[in-house]
Amino acid sequence: MTTAGEHYRVIRTQLTGLASELSPEQAATPVPALPGWSVQDTFAHLAGVSADIVAGTPGDPHDPAWTAGHVDTRRERSLAEVCAEWTANSAAAEQILDDPAGRRAVFAVFDVFHHSHDIRGALGRREARDTPEAAFVATLMTKFKRGGWAEAGHPSIDLTADAGSWHLGAPDAEPVAALSTSDFELSRILVGRRSRAQMLAAGWTGDPGPVVDLLPVFGPPVTDLTE
Repeated sequence: MTTAGEHYRVIRTQLTGLASELSPEQAATPVPALPGWSVQDTFAHLAGVSADIVAGTPGDPHDPAWTAGHVDTRRERSLAEVCAEWTANSAAAEQILDDPAGRRAVFAVFDVFHHSHDIRGALGRREARDTPEAAFVATLMTKFKRGGWAEAGHPSIDLTADAGSWHLGAPDAEPVAALSTSDFELSRILVGRRSRAQMLAAGWTGDPGPVVDLLPVFGPPVTDLTE
């Protein structure tokens, strides 16, 4: 079984390899999924998350000041320097991701996966979507979303992707809607990279209207995100 640290390593290696091929103009490309950030800013955030994990000070992904600090701290560095820092911290960070005591840091796998596709989307690249990493992220994000869904009194739904099927809600409750999609699309919906219109058009049966606003971890974009 591939571990969280190994999945992280695969994505990190892909991204640092991509960074080595980018021109300064490409590094400065705005990232539509992350308003106000460039491709290089996104790499700076990823390097910052890794550094915080190693330092034992992971922050709150919902705190804009925490993520902005990663970018501001590395503002004067080149993309190569940012990636060198990220690589230097990688062995320690990936070891922590595989340590049960560091389980709280598993969000870093979701973070690097989604930001890898934010970066690719900004650069017009469609790749690394049907992968073990996409399956890992879709599975864990869905399981985390399932926890507390019934307790919150949300309508029951069924979610199906290549990695598996999940029922969110009371075990014996009839789902109001069911979605069947790819691991990649399911994970992008759950993190908040699809507008409400895109979520509604994702291929549901039943009526997803009462539940789509409950799915994203971060507020969905107001306009469609095309990637």
